[in-house]
Amino acid sequence: MKAAAIVLSALALTACVEGRPHPLPGPARACEAGRVQHFVGQSATSALVAKVRRQSGAALARRIAPDMRVTMDFRADRVNVWIGLNGEAQRISCG
Repeated sequence: MKAAAIVLSALALTACVEGRPHPLPGPARACEAGRVQHFVGQSATSALVAKVRRQSGAALARRIAPDMRVTMDFRADRVNVWIGLNGEAQRISCG
């Protein structure tokens, strides 16, 4: 009885596999922070962050305020706008 359960379990698992595994899709668009460095020093409004996202080619934008905790995961399709205490864009980077 135990052997039959093992065989049935193995058959059930192999039935779920369809040929070769597919690679995970890559990011839709990669960020290029060099294109948007001219925004550093400007007031970091939501409109500016949207411009930074579009002009950098990133799919996502993240506004990072002082003392804000953020995840350290890297995303090639995300641009980060680091905000200084004065409310201006202090640094712009990808990830």
